[in-house]
Amino acid sequence: MELKFYRLLRTNEVEFFQVIQKETSDIYGYILIVDSKRKEKLCDNPVLIGIEDENEYEGSSNFIQVITFTEERYLEDFTADTFSFIDGLLNMKPDCHFFVKEQVYKSNSELLDFDFPFDMTPIVDFIKPYAQEINKDINLNNISNSDFNYLSQK
Repeated sequence: MELKFYRLLRTNEVEFFQVIQKETSDIYGYILIVDSKRKEKLCDNPVLIGIEDENEYEGSSNFIQVITFTEERYLEDFTADTFSFIDGLLNMKPDCHFFVKEQVYKSNSELLDFDFPFDMTPIVDFIKPYAQEINKDINLNNISNSDFNYLSQK
């Protein structure tokens, strides 16, 4: 099965992608990438908690949080191709670490609902709380529907 990745939003700190199954055009989920623009901390990587010591942990100079959103029924097909795509975007950063969190939903109705091309602003409303939790300095206010005509929205 082949997936396609459509970038819906891009700012200096945030990128947001829609993941679609190529043959059926079904929406398999979304990818949110948020640049924390700060040194990595042990708590950023839950896998290492209990293995590494907080006082001795030397994180990379920057941390990027990735959150994937998908329906439970698509999880298996979504994961491998999506992680490969994310790795291709972020792996060549010399002193940067990223961690991928998965948010699994029971149905698509719990995910994002926007009206392309007439109303893209629900995208901002959907990602804003996640992005600001990772980097409180992110400002996604004042992004209008016409901003989605450009490569970057800010």
